[in-house]
Amino acid sequence: MNQKVFKLTAFLLIVCGVSALLIAYINDITIDRIAAQNAQALQEGYTEVYPEASEYSETEYTGSDAAITDVVSAKKDGQEVGVIYTVAPGGYGGAVLTLVGFDIETQKITGIKVLKQSETPGLGGNCTQPWFAARFAGKSAAQPLKAVKTETSSDQEVQAITAATITSTAVVTGINAAQADFAANYANR
Repeated sequence: MNQKVFKLTAFLLIVCGVSALLIAYINDITIDRIAAQNAQALQEGYTEVYPEASEYSETEYTGSDAAITDVVSAKKDGQEVGVIYTVAPGGYGGAVLTLVGFDIETQKITGIKVLKQSETPGLGGNCTQPWFAARFAGKSAAQPLKAVKTETSSDQEVQAITAATITSTAVVTGINAAQADFAANYANR
C-alpha cells in the first residue's frame, strides 16, 4: 500500500512540476505580446476619449488621490489642449479602470472609456457600453457629478445603469477624482 501511495505521489509531483514549467514558459513567450496589446488598447482609448489630439504624453501626477493612477497630456500641434486621467475606483467586483478626458479650453468632459472591469455581466458589466460612456460626454468639469437612479434633473447628474448602482457610482467616483485634480490644476487657463 505504501509503495502505491509513493508512486502516485511521485507521479503527481512530476505532472505538477512539468505543468508549472509549461505555464511559465508560455507566460514568458506571451508576456511581450500581451504588453503590446495593452499598450495599443490604451492608445486607442486615448484617441476615443480625446479624438482631437494628435499626440499624447504622460505627465507626472503629484496629487494624493489613490483612485488616479496616470495623467496624460493631450496635445494638438504641440499645444496642450486636454488632459486624460486613468482612474481605478473600486466597483462591485473590483477596480473599474477608466479613462476620463477633459478639454482645457471648454472645461468639459470629452469622453470616458472603461478599459477593464470585473463587474457582473449584463449588469455592471454594461459600464463598457458606448451608451453609458455617452452619458458623460460634454458634462462640465466645474463641479462633481452625481449618479442617480432616475431620470436626470440637472447637468451634473448621470443616470446609473439599472440594477448596477454600485458600478455606476464607482465610475462617477473615479471621474470626480479626476475632475477635482483637473479643476485644481487646469481650470481658468
